[in-house]
Amino acid sequence: MTTPVGYLINAATGPQGEHGVFYDYVLSCDGLFLQAKNAHLAATICIAPQVVRGLAPLEEDIQLLHGKIPMYFLNLALSVLCIKPDIEQYLALTWQDNYSLGVPSQSQTAASVTYETLPGTILDIHSHVGGVPPHFSGIDDHDEQGFCLYAVVGDLRNLCPTVELRLGVYGYFMPLLKEEVFV
Repeated sequence: MTTPVGYLINAATGPQGEHGVFYDYVLSCDGLFLQAKNAHLAATICIAPQVVRGLAPLEEDIQLLHGKIPMYFLNLALSVLCIKPDIEQYLALTWQDNYSLGVPSQSQTAASVTYETLPGTILDIHSHVGGVPPHFSGIDDHDEQGFCLYAVVGDLRNLCPTVELRLGVYGYFMPLLKEEVFV
């Protein structure tokens, strides 16, 4: 039987249980983890650290299956977003035989942006207006329910805009450093 979500125990002999189609909860000696994989990403994240005696350890891990993203894509995205700092904007970094930056059809205001999702999206990038620092809002938490990398850009009126990054795994989030995503 194939289920959307799997439940595994990380025993000394390896994971035991039934794998899910979308992701697996894995109980290890370090707590409860979530594992997921798609065509672009593979991730293991700890969602509830806790000592569980008798099980094997598991470590957090994120892999960009096409390699880390070249830093010039982030620099290009920042340049595009700085052109219109007074409205929220959306960009998508996609994979279709190579990385590319896309600007889908979107409706922009000073308080929100709605957009069409592009196929092969690996990194969702949206901006906050003007001098507002980057932060993931409750609306972002609600909207970002896929298995994807997410970025929010702020301080667009400064010489150096700032970026917050995270991995989203179906409503669970893990903060990331630029060095974990870009090269």
